[in-house]
Amino acid sequence: MTDMVTLIAKTAPLERDLKITSRTVQKSDLARLGELYFTAYDAGVAGDSVDAAIADMRDSLAGKYGPFLPEASHVALDENGKIVAAVLVVEHAVGDDTPDAPFIIELITDRGHRRRGLAEDLVLATLDTLFNDGKKDVALRVESSNSAALALYLSLDFRRWSPESNDD
Repeated sequence: MTDMVTLIAKTAPLERDLKITSRTVQKSDLARLGELYFTAYDAGVAGDSVDAAIADMRDSLAGKYGPFLPEASHVALDENGKIVAAVLVVEHAVGDDTPDAPFIIELITDRGHRRRGLAEDLVLATLDTLFNDGKKDVALRVESSNSAALALYLSLDFRRWSPESNDD
């Protein structure tokens, strides 16, 4: 099993314009989200087929991993309007070992569009949306070996969270 780290950050209003074209997630995005999910990860991570990945995305939007927050979930679009990155957020994660806060369940970037700031801008959009909705914090889980993701989250002021250190 992989070693997962739970991180939490304060929500905040946008302090700069986003470099991406984005919008909130819509139900009509399901097929593309599944395709993106399947192709963005190494084989087997998002299921054994595109159909399995689409089914998992369907389950995500239906609340399997917590009540889905479409207004806080965003997609980045390329110049042709195709979804190339997405952030999916739930009201709170399923389980007792997570903070009582909105939770980022997926942050996915198309392999051909990485290292362009898409993920950062999507997280910033989510932080802004949640801030404007009166939410104080947002949390997520990431593999401790995923140095690129950890670097991104730490640069956005996420910090390690554990049930023992929760003082909120």
